[in-house]
Amino acid sequence: MRQRKFGKTGLIVSEIGMGTWELGGREWGDIGEKEAVDLLRYAFETGVTFYDTADQYGGGRAERLLGEAFSALGDRVVIATKLGYELDSDGWISQGGTVPAFNASPDYIRQAVEGSLTRLKKDAIDIYQFHAPPPAEAWDEAFGTMEKLKSEGKIRFYGLCLGNEEQALKAIAETGISSLMLTYNILNQDMAKLVMETAAEKGIAVVARQPLSSGLLSGQLNANTEFAENDYRKTWPREKFLADLERVEKIKSVISDKARSLPQAALKFILAHPAVCSVVPGMMTPAQVKDGIATSGASPLPAAILEKLREN
Repeated sequence: MRQRKFGKTGLIVSEIGMGTWELGGREWGDIGEKEAVDLLRYAFETGVTFYDTADQYGGGRAERLLGEAFSALGDRVVIATKLGYELDSDGWISQGGTVPAFNASPDYIRQAVEGSLTRLKKDAIDIYQFHAPPPAEAWDEAFGTMEKLKSEGKIRFYGLCLGNEEQALKAIAETGISSLMLTYNILNQDMAKLVMETAAEKGIAVVARQPLSSGLLSGQLNANTEFAENDYRKTWPREKFLADLERVEKIKSVISDKARSLPQAALKFILAHPAVCSVVPGMMTPAQVKDGIATSGASPLPAAILEKLREN
């Protein structure tokens, strides 16, 4: 497993990390707790040292499982977690609910960090991220609270997830963030130029989320795929889903035999961007972990293929 510098933090992380939303068990179908802990430990044993989670995933379940799996490993594992959405709000997408309220008040941030520290069984959170940009009226106070938590030793570094180009650039220019977590994959390259290039210039780590576009680039979905009741993908508009599958077929033809699998090609594409420090695919089986691990160290995609994929 190749390692990469995490921006200017001094942290070193595996270039293939692991997302853990799926392990929450509320938006991607069921997964048992023992099965999840075993999977986390298997990922570490095969080279994954960077894990992304959120207090919201499974109502604290994902953090708790990470604590159970890795509490004895100390600095050998780097964990990034998120805050902002109420703890028990995960599952709203698959259930057809409304977007939960986002809370970035100082009192809530302090309450949230204590809960995450307890579940993760850590003395300090490695990377503490806003799950979404704080509202404009709460922006300064929210990031100021992060600075206070850092000075108090409760967190080591902090970052921002999601948001649009304007919000990302504002965070880079006005705050002390050490990382940005962005959606970046072959099907969605909106942040690839201005935001990611600016982050790289400033030494801010970029973590790529949804590298397989929620399974569209897994090679396993087709027009007849049926999603479980607690799988948020069941809410995808049918017309867009079919159109995306057509795009995926075109991508396959571009990649041809230049990668062992479509998922591996998708990860290689992301890792080819110089701003990316780690990519965090969601993994629910040892086979998915193994396929992700195999990407690190494999030959990169040819420049001509990358150019064509960047035009997608």
